[in-house]
Amino acid sequence: MSGTWCASSHRVLGRQAGMTLVEVMVAMTVGIILLLAMGTLFANSTRVFKANDDFSRMQENGAYALNAIGADLRQAAFYGHIASNDVSVLTATVIGRDYGVCNTETAWATNFGQPLFGFIEGVTTTAADASMPCITAANLILTALPDRPSPILVVRGASGVRVLPAALDATTLYVQSDPGGGIFFLGSEYEKLAASRKRTIAGGAEAPIYPYQAKAYYLRPCSRPTGNGGFVCQASDDDGQPIPTLVRQELAGTIFGERTVAEGIEAMRILYGVDTDARGTPDAYTETPTADQFGQVVAVRVSLLVRSPRLTNGYDDSSRSYDLDGDGVAELNCAADGLPCNYHRHVFTQTFQVRNIAQRLESSPTLVSSP
Repeated sequence: MSGTWCASSHRVLGRQAGMTLVEVMVAMTVGIILLLAMGTLFANSTRVFKANDDFSRMQENGAYALNAIGADLRQAAFYGHIASNDVSVLTATVIGRDYGVCNTETAWATNFGQPLFGFIEGVTTTAADASMPCITAANLILTALPDRPSPILVVRGASGVRVLPAALDATTLYVQSDPGGGIFFLGSEYEKLAASRKRTIAGGAEAPIYPYQAKAYYLRPCSRPTGNGGFVCQASDDDGQPIPTLVRQELAGTIFGERTVAEGIEAMRILYGVDTDARGTPDAYTETPTADQFGQVVAVRVSLLVRSPRLTNGYDDSSRSYDLDGDGVAELNCAADGLPCNYHRHVFTQTFQVRNIAQRLESSPTLVSSP
């Protein structure tokens, strides 16, 4: 009996040992299929994540750029309690000479009578340098759209953040005003002001003092300049793939500096809403207002073409065209206009009220025409 039992057990154990070659090959095939499926799923997930991240960054950059421009447009022409542009400059303050290399004789930064200004037609490197020498030629995109010079938007006005006399900075420009007029002065000049020059409000109290600001928005061909000590764009910037970027020149004390606003802004178009009948609302939009019309601009429509910060291998944007002014006519196509087509793009548009100019025009009875 014991011998029979041992022989049976041996035969059972022998049948359970190892796998056949066919079984191994089947297992390997199934494993390879599973690995390929997992790899494909991972690759697709990575691609989707990258696309979603690019779209999120485009949305973030576009929204932030519009918010920055809009905040300054809403504040344009604000000089405190004054209801006009009647701001006088102290004798000691020589506009265009003392405050940095960006103020030329045209005094673009401190032209109180023209809180908004922009130029586009006929812009060349020479013209831009002559008007605003602080903009380096290599840092200015001249033709973001085909056959259309890239605009430069200048916004002027006080910041709206009140500063007490004891907290004035000696190297900062300020505005103080009452309903009868305003003065523009350097912080170090405040103590020299005669009592008759200081502006007052109801009850004889001294009028609030606000820092003055002037900003010029334009497009730069790179995000992180490396030339000339980190201030001038080069073709090798941004790892050899320069990212077009919205920047602005702005006052820091009495010195101008270039500040990055948002990267990936490939093109910008600006339409100005002109109020011809002094009712506080735009009657027509134009891209090139005259010097007189800039004083009647009560709304600004800003359109930005934003591209993804990184290229997407295998993506082709050539089938899409982009309309930046809302007239139904496309103005840009990557293939037709010589731009790289492996970037995602989207147009962001928003209209902002220039409320200080609108309120002044609306409240000025001498400017209101008959209905």
